Order: sequence, then structure tokens, then C-alpha cells
Amino acid sequence: MSQRELAERAGVPVTMISAYERDLRQPTLATLLKLLRAAGFDLRLHLAAFDPHDDILAELEAGRSESERQQRDRQLQAWRQATPAEDVA
Repeated sequence: MSQRELAERAGVPVTMISAYERDLRQPTLATLLKLLRAAGFDLRLHLAAFDPHDDILAELEAGRSESERQQRDRQLQAWRQATPAEDVA
């Protein structure tokens, strides 16, 4: 969908869509909902208990040395390039 089509469907100026895409502006919640509906989507939110998982991972990452990060990156690359083993029956 083009910026113009989205803007027309949502009833907002095309310049707003462009500014949002370039991260120059942030839509209000009301405008975001209009844009999502115009694009055929619905925003659903729910409350959940706080999960510190991401904070813990960020702390672990911050504590890694450069060589540890490079080793991890090499391992990830190797896993991505690996060919899955055949199932043995």
C-alpha cells in the first residue's frame, strides 16, 4: 500500500505518513489506531506481569568482553549455516 493510499484511507495528510516512516514524528494513539484500521489491522493490548527476562539478557550482554561477543557471533553464524541432520529412525 502506498503512503498516499494509507493517508487517504486513514484521513491524514501524506506528509504525516512520510514523517512517521522516517521516524521524524510519532503518531498519537488515536492516529495510530486510524492508521492500523486503514491498513486492515487492529491493535490489541493486554496487561501482563513484569518479566525481567530482557533486562537480565541486556545485563549479561553488557558484561561480555569483545572477544566473548565475537565468539558468540561466530557460533550463531555457524548455527545459521548448518545443515539439519537427517532423522535417524
